[in-house]
Amino acid sequence: MALSITVRLRDGRYDAAFPPDRVEWPPHPARLFCALVASADYDTGTTEPAGASADDVALRWLESAGPPLVLATPRSEVGQFVREGFVVSNKTKAPDKKNPFGGSTVWPGRTNGESLRRGALPADEHLAFIWPDAQADDATLWRLTRLTRRVPYLGRSTSSAEVLIHDEVVAHRPTWTAYRPTRIGTPRAIDLRVPYPGYLDQLRAAYDDGHRAWEVCRSIAYLADEDATTDEAADETAAAGAVGPYRDLLLWPIERGTVPISGDRLLAVTEMLRRAAISRIADPVPAQASGHGADGRPHVAFVPLLDAGHQHADGHLLGVGVAVPVELAGDDRLAILRGLLGADGEDPIRELRGGTAGLVRLGDPTDLPLTWGLRPDRWTGPPSGGHRWVSVTPVMLDRYPGRRDPAEVLADGFVTAGYPRPTSVTLLERPIVRGAVQMPRRGSLPDKRARRPILHCQVEFPTPVRGPVIAGALRYLGCGMFVPEVSRAGR
Repeated sequence: MALSITVRLRDGRYDAAFPPDRVEWPPHPARLFCALVASADYDTGTTEPAGASADDVALRWLESAGPPLVLATPRSEVGQFVREGFVVSNKTKAPDKKNPFGGSTVWPGRTNGESLRRGALPADEHLAFIWPDAQADDATLWRLTRLTRRVPYLGRSTSSAEVLIHDEVVAHRPTWTAYRPTRIGTPRAIDLRVPYPGYLDQLRAAYDDGHRAWEVCRSIAYLADEDATTDEAADETAAAGAVGPYRDLLLWPIERGTVPISGDRLLAVTEMLRRAAISRIADPVPAQASGHGADGRPHVAFVPLLDAGHQHADGHLLGVGVAVPVELAGDDRLAILRGLLGADGEDPIRELRGGTAGLVRLGDPTDLPLTWGLRPDRWTGPPSGGHRWVSVTPVMLDRYPGRRDPAEVLADGFVTAGYPRPTSVTLLERPIVRGAVQMPRRGSLPDKRARRPILHCQVEFPTPVRGPVIAGALRYLGCGMFVPEVSRAGR
């Protein structure tokens, strides 16, 4: 048995964008789930216990069914349109002589704002979401059937849709391609938002608190069949062409509900992470974990994950990460991973204590990332690597420059850290990535290094580099961390 939900776009168009400046195609599975939630019976005056309605039971089953296949028109065969207009905004403006109505001729005191609505024009108005291994009982299937028949549109209310459910894998139309879940960092992969266990409760809570559905979304990577590499070795070849001293980057989100931690406290938090990790690694602690006796080999690095690089970034800590070097003996690697994640991988570090940042609770590192800043490829770049990188935490020079150009000292520092020597190093007066940390908090720097120059820069390497890219005297605590120089829209 399987489950398929088919959609026919009645007007042949799909009105939706995510992010707001990009047309969304194919439709995200989370978009369909939200439409089903909107069609469910949700009477706050019901005598039933919260979450006990038959509709909710069916929706909770669906959110736990895993990410579906998406069958739809290939992106190369989808047209786009942009509709411009002006709408009354919530901003207010006092009337004046030039504008006696305050900006709006209909709503006095309110202003008009330009609105751009984007949408897709697929070659085929049909699409499908398929869960090939789903096993829904009759009651769940009947309830989902009822919900799908009540969905009036998908995306914005201007894209009318007919939604139907089937207890089988629907036939593949010749105009479709299949979009399948894939690993993060796969070349040509796209991000689609998907349902996840607990999504229904998150949506309801967001609605009650006045938040948007996208604020509680989770995304995973999908790859279209037409973009899939027929020979998996091609991906390995691309990755092999990129260089860098680190092999794995393990990420922990900071638990939701925690008071936001300012990015300038990064050294306090990463030092707490380092101490927690060392305390859990069995003796003798590998030299590349402790940093003592590593003989110039790259150490394990404890790094901050900043909210940086997008329009609303404020630089707070989203989470923390541990970068594990490539040059690490198998027994040492196993000991370090067991310390970080537990002997069976089921007991990861969950709390950081004993530092000036107070108690920091960490989420499960195996959870799907909620935001871009918690995805490994945000910090490592694509498997093929990147040439241009820019700092998001300041770099402390390895040594005093004296009469030397600081850019030259920085270039030497990248070689010391295990990267190719950059072909260019551009010093910056201030960070150019929104949300980047200007300077660590006063008093958080080690005393013996507190007077070394600290700066931001852009670098370009002669060959593709695979991240994380961290350089400088405090790189093993995340000071001197870089991100690939690409826009979010270009991911």
